[in-house]
Amino acid sequence: MKWTSSLAGLLGLFTLASAQSDSESVVDVDTGITFQSSTNSEGVTYRLALPADASADKPYDAIIQIVAPIEMGWVAWAWGGGMTYNPLTVVWANGDSAMYSSRQALGYYTPIVYEDAKYTVLKGTSTNSTHFKFTALCSGCASWPDFDGNPSTLDGAGQANFAYAYSTTPVDEPTNSETTFSIHDSVGHWTHDLGASRSDKFTSWVAANRVNSTLRRHYRVGRTLVLDNGANTIKAGFVTDDVVDKPRIIPNCIARDRDGKTYVASELSQCADFSESVFRRPVEKGFIVNWEAQKEIWEREFLDEKASQRCDPSETRLLLTEPSNSLPILQANCDQMVFEEFGFASYYRGPSASFNAYHDIQAMFSKSASQNDESAPPAVAPQSPVELLLLIDSGYSHTTVTPVFQGKPIHPAVRRLDVGGKLLTNHLTRILSLRHYDMRNETYIVNEMKEAACYVSLDFRGDLERSWKGTRGERRQPYLTGGGVAKDYVLPDFHTRSRGVVRDYDPARASRAKRLAVGESSEDVLTLRNERFTIPELLFNPSDIGMRQPGLPDLVLQSLHCLPHGLWPGLLANILVVGGNSLFEGFIPRLEEEIRKRVPDDCIVRLAQASDPVTNTWLGGAKLAQHAHLQSLAVTKLEYEEHGSSWLTRKFATGLGS
Repeated sequence: MKWTSSLAGLLGLFTLASAQSDSESVVDVDTGITFQSSTNSEGVTYRLALPADASADKPYDAIIQIVAPIEMGWVAWAWGGGMTYNPLTVVWANGDSAMYSSRQALGYYTPIVYEDAKYTVLKGTSTNSTHFKFTALCSGCASWPDFDGNPSTLDGAGQANFAYAYSTTPVDEPTNSETTFSIHDSVGHWTHDLGASRSDKFTSWVAANRVNSTLRRHYRVGRTLVLDNGANTIKAGFVTDDVVDKPRIIPNCIARDRDGKTYVASELSQCADFSESVFRRPVEKGFIVNWEAQKEIWEREFLDEKASQRCDPSETRLLLTEPSNSLPILQANCDQMVFEEFGFASYYRGPSASFNAYHDIQAMFSKSASQNDESAPPAVAPQSPVELLLLIDSGYSHTTVTPVFQGKPIHPAVRRLDVGGKLLTNHLTRILSLRHYDMRNETYIVNEMKEAACYVSLDFRGDLERSWKGTRGERRQPYLTGGGVAKDYVLPDFHTRSRGVVRDYDPARASRAKRLAVGESSEDVLTLRNERFTIPELLFNPSDIGMRQPGLPDLVLQSLHCLPHGLWPGLLANILVVGGNSLFEGFIPRLEEEIRKRVPDDCIVRLAQASDPVTNTWLGGAKLAQHAHLQSLAVTKLEYEEHGSSWLTRKFATGLGS
């Protein structure tokens, strides 16, 4: 029989304080803490220690201890004297330790997770053959909003009427703090002397009984899986309170080579010949549109027994990126897959711009920023989001300009350019197929060529002049010598070379596209001239191929015009550039120069680029995963099942304002 059956006994508990206290002073031998302790007729002991200044005037922390017979399936402490609309501390035995769950009952169903009460497990938490004991520092147990939403704080100088409940039936999942459990066997209440619980030794007790990082991981409920689910690659890694894994970059695709063999995600590294390979990508234009393929990739990388980053979704929180202004139907599909198909314990889906706001942006502008390794795991103590940030994210499928204020994107000012790495690769493929070889089935090779040889020109007209052949029949001298622009790209043959090689242009080889020498293998060589800089130029002038969209610098100006002029200086002085396209040589100085031309002279324009723009969003998400903000942002599986998809969408849209 579950909680959904009845709460009638709990609802009948009264909350008025009695004149006679049921607690007495006890010194715990394991911790040395002096508690006010009360033991009920079932042998369950509830103990409390408070700071010396605890009162009803302001919220305060509390040290709690619960000792229960091992026969108990679970025991609960109701801080408001009744089992509804106040914090519940639920505890049960879990192996050689004790597990806790912060809950709140709202009616005749399983109490929901209550995230406003935070617990720090202390020494003295253990299980033996007869009893289990739980000791913790609780922030938020003594204060809570009542039924009408008004703040309520226990009078630390007086007495309080607490309630208890217990059941001898074990919980369904002892290792999961969000488990379901049976209805109580018995309920009751007692009167606790809070004034006698106060002590000026409170702070020293907490310091002396904090557990080290090893023990903290032992008591930890689960991990956070941070996923930056990009169109080209997935950046994935686990985060705990004090440990951050190095992100793993996983191809977000399913590929089939010309022999018919299929490779899923990271298996792509086993492919020996990418010639004529066909790719199936679940993400298009930044949105997950093929969940059948995405599900297969996630299962292979995170759920299979042989997965290198295997996790149990029921004990894992998922932190997932999404593009700004995503379509509601696609968001609903994503939420449904996360909870109903994979069964993650809790989940937050947020814009990638918000994740980047949790970096120390000013450090990137400082002179010492070049000495810092931004690709290293973030510090254990995360910081609050930056006040103002203008994020430029140029990735595989598109480019976005997103103003961020206090960690939240300003959605009306978000601007999008449908030019990304994929479009650049496809356009380079068409040009090469016209000028050199038919590369229409070799997009993987062309993408490698683009990343290795292309650059953003700081003098577009000058580079065009140096790479121009001349009129018909003419051979201009800069063209013959390469003009400092031309490069030879040796295509891979997947026998002696698995990747192409860029080398300086050699006019001696220019007469023949293929060169065969005695004792040497055949080389297929492409001479790249203006392709090197005209392809990335599409980010700045998409009209070159007939696209009716402004270039990236004009897009920045459009975004600024949607905002009050008072925000312009702060945003222009804090421009962060991420995404793989920012790795093009010359991209940052060209963009900074173009933006500076378009904004008022009295505005300072500063652009920052992390040492690894590809994983920068993931690293920001890792810092968010360690921040207290995530507790209020994330949604549990129980909340999703209780409130539904529409409620979840509203909560995510509200963000930190919720």
